[in-house]
Amino acid sequence: MAGWCEEEGDVAERRRWLDAAVEWPARHYFDVSYGLLEGSDAGRRLLRQTGPSGEAVHGYTTSDDLEMLHADLAPRPGQQLLDLGSGIGGIALAIHRRSGAAIVGVDLSPRAIGFATREARRAGLEDAVRFTAGTLTHPPVVGAANAYALDSLMFVADPAAAIGRIVRSLEPGGRLFATMLVVGGAGEDRLRRTLRSADVRIERFDDVTDALRGRSRSRSDAARALLQRRSTTFRGRLAMLLVIGEEAFVQALIARRRAGRYRFLVSDR
Repeated sequence: MAGWCEEEGDVAERRRWLDAAVEWPARHYFDVSYGLLEGSDAGRRLLRQTGPSGEAVHGYTTSDDLEMLHADLAPRPGQQLLDLGSGIGGIALAIHRRSGAAIVGVDLSPRAIGFATREARRAGLEDAVRFTAGTLTHPPVVGAANAYALDSLMFVADPAAAIGRIVRSLEPGGRLFATMLVVGGAGEDRLRRTLRSADVRIERFDDVTDALRGRSRSRSDAARALLQRRSTTFRGRLAMLLVIGEEAFVQALIARRRAGRYRFLVSDR
């Protein structure tokens, strides 16, 4: 029995080290990225121009994603939702304004949490939409009815374990709505295997790579236009060059069929 306990402890310790190895660079990368974007007029303009809801949004979430999220999770006043990988908070604010549901946003980046908290306070919504630093590998237990993770699960060392924990942290009947970028070949098959390993019920699974392609191009085009403005500051130019570089990489992966984006809805068995 003692040997078994020691072996279990070793496995848990290795998992913690692996989680930290993935989360540390992601946290610092996003801190730098958010610092450039929110710290420049061009960056803030880009976030609002390319956001699907009129809020500041950094990522690939589309209007169709938000419509499907509302259809699948049906958030309403009195419910609490977990936003896992909440970024700068634009999606959480948009969902609350539309549904009245309370949102708890969780993100790795302290800079993103600070920005999102200020945006909620500026909107007078800090009591209904709040943000906290944390990880997707161990989601906070807050009695949430449902959860969503928009393009954040790719920054988890063991997505299957994280998805399983998230689903089982929800109230009975709770669902997880997610979008996920998968890099490498046979992305759909690999993600389906991940979901089976998570021991969850797959209620819907969509390939939305075409939407990723369009969203990436629109972000790149907007960044190029802002880069050409004479009024754009040095920090703003750095921010736009970062976005252009990111999107060139994403578009190259898509063209080589080495990246895909998938949208799914899962629940506990």
